[in-house]
Amino acid sequence: MPPKRPRLSESSLREDGGEFQETTTAGIGPQPHEELWFSDGSVVLATNVHLYRVHKSMLARYSKVLSDMFEFPTGDANMESWEGIPIVRMVGDNDKEVLLLLKALYGMNLRDALREMPLPQVTSLLSISSKYDFQDVRSDVVQHLESLFPSTLEKYLASRIHEQALVSRQLFDLFAVAVRCEALLILPSLCYLCARIPLEETVLLLRDLPIGYMERYLLCRDQLCGISQLIIKRSLRATGTRCGHSGCVDGFRALSVAQYPDHAPRFIFILDIPEHGILDGVELEDKDICAGCAEKYLKMLNKMKNGVWDLLPRTLLQKTWKNLGRSEP
Repeated sequence: MPPKRPRLSESSLREDGGEFQETTTAGIGPQPHEELWFSDGSVVLATNVHLYRVHKSMLARYSKVLSDMFEFPTGDANMESWEGIPIVRMVGDNDKEVLLLLKALYGMNLRDALREMPLPQVTSLLSISSKYDFQDVRSDVVQHLESLFPSTLEKYLASRIHEQALVSRQLFDLFAVAVRCEALLILPSLCYLCARIPLEETVLLLRDLPIGYMERYLLCRDQLCGISQLIIKRSLRATGTRCGHSGCVDGFRALSVAQYPDHAPRFIFILDIPEHGILDGVELEDKDICAGCAEKYLKMLNKMKNGVWDLLPRTLLQKTWKNLGRSEP
């Protein structure tokens, strides 16, 4: 990462519920940012809110895109400037995205900051660092996202993403940006989380995905919903008819009815089921279930979960986890 510059106050990044808010004053153009304005800066980046006087050498060192742009000859007579310093307009870039990127270059401990950063800001950093080819920033962001949306089932179940209040729009925004920025390894587990969103919400969010991904996402969701219909059937089938204990079938049936009553959500997404499924917290003796049938049920549940996990990348990306570059076994 770049050498440290004077540390910036991270409190100057403000958000409302994790979503970026542009703050402009009618009739007033972009104003110099109070912190990211260096007297020895050699270029001014302009958004619709702020002007950032920073160092061309810093940007060129870490961004191939900006390096090439700075080397491209321009007519001096037509160049916008601020007190003789050239202005580069960040057309199409959100002011908060530019601010986040510059903070990552000028003093922010990005890896630590990412752990506490709201998901929309992480998404924006992925987008803008990919757009301008800031490889160091992008690498840290992708590494963080891969910890939230891992490539192994064990790590997914332990991920910190489950500690967050997930917002449907934020998940689909990340989905679309990850597709565009080719952060493919996070897509299967992200797809699973999106699939859990009710269909009436999903239809309003799908439009941001490319057509091919939209189709494969819907196929993936349909498969997950279909598998949910098998869970209860296979739970009952796990009780062996030859176990010699007549109470097993009745015990599993009672647990299934209690766990999945008629008024329960229509679909049961299998990776959301606890490790011990309907046996979670149950004393087998109390339900008159034998140890053999319980073990058979748990093996069945674990096999289904692993099968679904391997199915996700094949359906969504037509690749295996290994093809995607997963380093773990």
